[in-house]
Amino acid sequence: MKSDFLIALTQLAAERNLPRDKVMSAIEAALVSAFKKDSVTEGHNISVRLDPGSGDIEVDIVKTVVDTVEDPLQELTREEARENYNPNANIGDVIKTQNIPNSAGRIAA
Repeated sequence: MKSDFLIALTQLAAERNLPRDKVMSAIEAALVSAFKKDSVTEGHNISVRLDPGSGDIEVDIVKTVVDTVEDPLQELTREEARENYNPNANIGDVIKTQNIPNSAGRIAA
């Protein structure tokens, strides 16, 4: 069953004659911006994915695989990535390192 959020999103897209995927992308971008202001995720790279079928929101902290870490909030070494997340990780890959519980009602807007 679709969530109320997804129904409202679909209705908004129809009323404004906008493609539904464009509205979803805009909402995902807005959520990324809001989560970046949250004290728990501040300084981290955030990935937000809105499931088009269920309306579920998945929020992850992502890091880039590098040779030498300069910013530990945004980067990790290939060795760390391979040991903890993906045994096939390579330099330049973006790795999901942590899932953030969905607390969209409590994020800074």
